[in-house]
Amino acid sequence: MSRSALSAYKDGAVWWDTSISQIKKNEIIIRGYPIEELIGTLSYSQMLYLLLCGEVLSEKKARLLESVLVAGADHGPRAPSIAAARMAATCGISFNSCVATGINVLGDIHGGAAEKAMALFYKTNARLEAEPDLGFDEVIAEELDLLEQKKEKLGGIGHQLHDDDPRIRRLYALAEALVEEGEISGKYLKIAETFRSQLEARKNRKMTMNVDGVAAAIQCELGIPAESAKGIFALSRGMGIVAHALEELQNGLLIKGPCPNRDDLVGYSGPALRHLPQEEK
Repeated sequence: MSRSALSAYKDGAVWWDTSISQIKKNEIIIRGYPIEELIGTLSYSQMLYLLLCGEVLSEKKARLLESVLVAGADHGPRAPSIAAARMAATCGISFNSCVATGINVLGDIHGGAAEKAMALFYKTNARLEAEPDLGFDEVIAEELDLLEQKKEKLGGIGHQLHDDDPRIRRLYALAEALVEEGEISGKYLKIAETFRSQLEARKNRKMTMNVDGVAAAIQCELGIPAESAKGIFALSRGMGIVAHALEELQNGLLIKGPCPNRDDLVGYSGPALRHLPQEEK
């Protein structure tokens, strides 16, 4: 990323270089596979993994990835991305723009916890492999110390609403079944749970894993790059955004703002009423 595209092109490189797809007249190749072999054979999650990682995921692992997509699909109008899409639908813009409005709300704060957690889990596992003399709990304690020193939150832990999220229990059950079958290692699930339990001990209060945390551990188990996590979440939550935007569009309401038109719901903390100085006549 340090060189401009133009300078690279002048050195004889092709303008676009991709290992993902090759498109010619009457021919579409995805990661080496003819598209006609993939259509009707691969599931959505298998196709997603093939595009991202270059290989076809086993059916069991693909179902686990798909469970993550299903789990994050919707969390009601209190979720900013859903609320933004519904509000946009009342403003008369095109439907695809309503969906884009919701997707564009997703970022580091709303939708970025899984990426942050995945990066931490990968880093922790790399340390465990590189420093075998250090104990499992010791490495995680040191990583928590670093987070505290930087005054950073541990991604994937805690939820404003849920303290027994049904999505978490189900995802753990599905993942642990694959650990028992040897389909996945379980090491990232263990890392995630140890972070949660150690943080709980430090805070001396109950700390729950949220859907981003368990989704992060599962995606690490599958070897998915952390940098793709927000994009994957956008695909997941995008399903809910489409449904909510459509419902609001069909309701026929116009200009539904971010809150009802009531004075008690909007505060003002600016200067008291004042006037520009009058010019002398």
